[in-house]
Amino acid sequence: MVYISCVLQHIKCSLSLLAIMFLATFSVYNINRKTDEKEDAINYSDRYSFTSRYWRVLSTSAILAYILAIALALCYGVKTTLISAIPLICGILYSIAWLPKKFKYRRLKEIPFVKNLVVAFAWALTPALLPVYSVSFSMNAMTLIIIIFFFTLVFINSVVFDMRDTEGDTSSGVKTIPVIIGLPKTIKSLSGLNIFSGIIILPLSLSYLSMKLTYILVTGMIYANFYILFSNKKKMTNLLCDAVADGQFILFGSLLYIAE
Repeated sequence: MVYISCVLQHIKCSLSLLAIMFLATFSVYNINRKTDEKEDAINYSDRYSFTSRYWRVLSTSAILAYILAIALALCYGVKTTLISAIPLICGILYSIAWLPKKFKYRRLKEIPFVKNLVVAFAWALTPALLPVYSVSFSMNAMTLIIIIFFFTLVFINSVVFDMRDTEGDTSSGVKTIPVIIGLPKTIKSLSGLNIFSGIIILPLSLSYLSMKLTYILVTGMIYANFYILFSNKKKMTNLLCDAVADGQFILFGSLLYIAE
């Protein structure tokens, strides 16, 4: 995602920027494994067994990873450091029970729709802005396009993952979008969101990008609609989530690398 952001904004991509995003992602998701143990015990028994057994190693490496990410970000200045901290802050607010006990919900991830918005916000804003402020640039229209592109796809991915996890989420009382409105309506809603975002992104991209790069962005939206429509097929769900959906930015980044 950082590479995609750099290419589209004509910013030189460095190993340090890639490392910051990798370390932040590694750290936040390993910490999230601990906070999601109740759901994982139902949805992913093998993963739950692994993370429980090696939690000390995973937790230590997660802490060290984020410390290193922050140290690398400090080399670029305060703004870059603050941006690199977004996933950690959102991850804590998302996973930890910090809301008052008098509220119906204790964690943001338990609030319908909010959990997906928080995830999309964290993983769209960070890679979009990290390259910008690493070189002291200011946000522009291209940055906005990237934020919309990332936000839409990450939001869709998070809901597709919720579709896979409906059993565990229902058992643990987590009211996700698929749990509330059902799988058919969820698929229609995600497809509609994807098409709507594409309508916004296409004219903006034509104004600031070459036709070749615009095609790649549009291909990304079409690609997302493909796995949305197939996300209700249970036999394909794990493949869709772990490879097709989660791996899409690797595919887009590869296409951009070839196009460059």
